[in-house]
Amino acid sequence: GAARVGKSSIISQFLYEKYLSRYKQTVEDMHRGEYELPDGSCLTLDILDTSGSYQFPAMRALSINISGAFILVYAVDDEETWLEVERLREQIVTARGRRVPIVIVGNKADIPEEKRQVQQKEAQTKATLEWGCGYAECSAKNNEGILTVFKQLLRQANIEYNLSPAVRRRRKSLPNYASSQGQGQNRPSTARYYLKRHSCTVQ
Repeated sequence: GAARVGKSSIISQFLYEKYLSRYKQTVEDMHRGEYELPDGSCLTLDILDTSGSYQFPAMRALSINISGAFILVYAVDDEETWLEVERLREQIVTARGRRVPIVIVGNKADIPEEKRQVQQKEAQTKATLEWGCGYAECSAKNNEGILTVFKQLLRQANIEYNLSPAVRRRRKSLPNYASSQGQGQNRPSTARYYLKRHSCTVQ
């Protein structure tokens, strides 16, 4: 999604139960959560937090090509961020086809109704009926609806899940090999670093 819609805050609340009150531009950050599935096996969920800036188009294209699922985030008080989600979804579908799991997420649902620019019913109808995506609204600030976002993602991917805090085994940030200066000579190969069994990109 666009910059400042709350992508990093959603991830932070989901994995670490912390709200990021200060904005810091993301270049690219990888996070990992491990969960026990109903059959006793372990689900490792690698979450790639991407930049909302157009300064890194190659990184965005790469993340689209190698991720197993996508969460596209907009702010319900900013219609332009919804239009950006539409553009991103089109890029993903063009590159990956219509079967890739996608969840559309409206963040900042805690705002007063008079400040809302994207209506929930209209966005949900388009996301679910027209696009065939999952949909959720949340408030990263108030930690409301965050778990629903990731349950929707796993449901889209046809993965049985148990995401209750009691079964969270390990949550951590992985090394960030990207930088806004374009340095990355010591970065692992794309296949080793990105290609995970269950990987999710938060755009």
